[in-house]
Amino acid sequence: MRKSKVRETVIALVILAIALFFIAGTYARYSTQGVASGSLPVAKWAVAITSDDGKTLSSTTQDITFTVQSNTNVVSGKIAPAVTAVAEIELDLTGTEVAVDFDAVIGSLTSSGSTASLDKMTLTTEVDGTTYTSGTAQTINLVGDSAFTAANGKKKVTLTVTWENDETNNADDTTMGTTAPTITIPVTLTAKQHIG
Repeated sequence: MRKSKVRETVIALVILAIALFFIAGTYARYSTQGVASGSLPVAKWAVAITSDDGKTLSSTTQDITFTVQSNTNVVSGKIAPAVTAVAEIELDLTGTEVAVDFDAVIGSLTSSGSTASLDKMTLTTEVDGTTYTSGTAQTINLVGDSAFTAANGKKKVTLTVTWENDETNNADDTTMGTTAPTITIPVTLTAKQHIG
């Protein structure tokens, strides 16, 4: 019984010590609190992509004009295996205050009158004289510590589509040439902030 009384007393003292610890913080004391807010200017994003006829391209599909390059083995203005077509667009960064990554990716091609595979088309993109393959973003860096201007922010972008001559794809190429008067080449153009 004596051990039990000692245990109860020790437990009561521990509880009292814990209670005093928490109660001590509730007594009156001096206190000062300050609330602040800061303002930061946001870097401007003013990127516009325009087609060769001056239309601003957006997330809805719009037409661009591909011009088939001359090939002595194919009728002028027609595309076939081993032939390329070129389109030009403008990437206008005027006023943009961040570096930009730009990429052009060819999508799933469609044709009128054929269900043949069109997976042998490739796309290369040229920006400021640098050519890169589809799916590889081209970084356009700021000039110094300033926003892009009309003088340094307007970039001519050349899109080159090539119908690859691949012997393993002859059956689909032949079907395409037999049944499809036109093909549609979707190109997704993406400009986004470069994160270093």
